[in-house]
Amino acid sequence: MAELYLMRHGQTRFNLQGRIQGACDSPLTEEGQAQARQARKYFQEQDISFSQVYASTQERACDTAELVSGRTDYQRLKGIKEWDFGWFEGEREILQPKLTGPSYGDFFVQFGGEDSQAVGQRMTETLTQLMIKHKDDADPILAVSHGGAMWAFLLSLDLPDLPKLGLPNCSIFHYRYEQGQFDLQAVIDPVANHIIYQKEGDLR
Repeated sequence: MAELYLMRHGQTRFNLQGRIQGACDSPLTEEGQAQARQARKYFQEQDISFSQVYASTQERACDTAELVSGRTDYQRLKGIKEWDFGWFEGEREILQPKLTGPSYGDFFVQFGGEDSQAVGQRMTETLTQLMIKHKDDADPILAVSHGGAMWAFLLSLDLPDLPKLGLPNCSIFHYRYEQGQFDLQAVIDPVANHIIYQKEGDLR
């Protein structure tokens, strides 16, 4: 069995401005940096250390990974970067279509972006490779990604009871990987010190 802590980056300037920032990037705000340090405090209090740290290739994820782990030897992975929203990049979030289901599906493809299934597939393939690589590690791994990509990954798992979740900045998704399957154990908001979702009362 391998364990994964998949988390979202801290607050960015675009988050604060209410702008879409999929494939483009904006820096962490001071609040975003503080959120990352709070996540680091959570892991320390839970006595959780990592065999390896990964981050998407985008600056906001890399900076969060460094602040959370205190390490600079993390590895950058394109496979866990954010959903590409095409022409909507940098625009106000209010311009996005009203969400009527669990995902935007292929809406952004017509505007040069990605569809939900493609994002979920690359996330799944990348994270599966990591789980196989680290299957014998005593400690879990940390991967810092993005809200849209993390949600597409969760949808791709086709869980029988999909939890209704928000994805606040620096939210942490704890997965176990065994026999080729990802199993969601918990979702934690370390900033609010709140357990958003928990399976069978087990955080570890």
